Formats: sequence, structure tokens, C-alpha cells
Amino acid sequence: MKGSGKILILITLLACSMLFYVHLQVASVLVSLDLHRSSRQVAEKQELLRRFQYKVDQLRAPRLLEEKMMRHDMGLALPNKVQVVEVPAAADIVIPMAPAQKVVRTFSSEVSSFLGRWIQTAQAKTDLSS
Repeated sequence: MKGSGKILILITLLACSMLFYVHLQVASVLVSLDLHRSSRQVAEKQELLRRFQYKVDQLRAPRLLEEKMMRHDMGLALPNKVQVVEVPAAADIVIPMAPAQKVVRTFSSEVSSFLGRWIQTAQAKTDLSS
């Protein structure tokens, strides 16, 4: 009887570990399926966005606008050379700069500067490793 208790505990632990393994596999398949659905939806939305951007670019084309003006007889026309006034380029304006002020560095600014450089270095190292 003493050995049967150990065997029952061992069988129970083995069955629980198998059930846990099966649960993990099912969960991974469900997550994979959800990821696949989401990526397909993103791809469809990107394609739709691309189509809309193409359509907007086509609607903004001057040739198409001229055709619409003629078709709907809006009475609009492109300006001729007499109506166009060319404006000469403005001269560059020089803005006097104030003399450079001396930057006062405090302990807190030194600490934040050091931490900022350290975080950037850490991020650069993790970007290279991936």
C-alpha cells in the first residue's frame, strides 16, 4: 500500500502535466488563428487605403478637373497669360541674433543627460542584437 500512493501521485502529476501541455498547445493554435485573422484584416485595410489614395490622387489631377469643368459647363477656365501676375522673390531678411548665452548646467540636468545617453546606448545595443 505504501508504494501505491506514490504511484498514484506520480500518475496524477503526469496526467496534470499532459493536460497542461495540451492546454498550452490549444492556446497557441488559438492565438495563431487570431493572429492570422488580424494580419489578413490589416492587409485588406492597407489595400483599401491604397485604392482610396489612388482614387484621391486621380480626383486631384488637373486633367480630370478640366474635363469635369467642360462636361458640367461651369463657365470656369484656366487663366491666360495676361491674368497671371508674377511676383518677384523677396529679398532675404537678416535677423540679428543675440549673443550666445552661457548655459548653466545643474546636477539634475547632468543626471538626466547621462541617463538619456545611457538609455539611447542600451536601445542601440538591443536594436543591433535583434
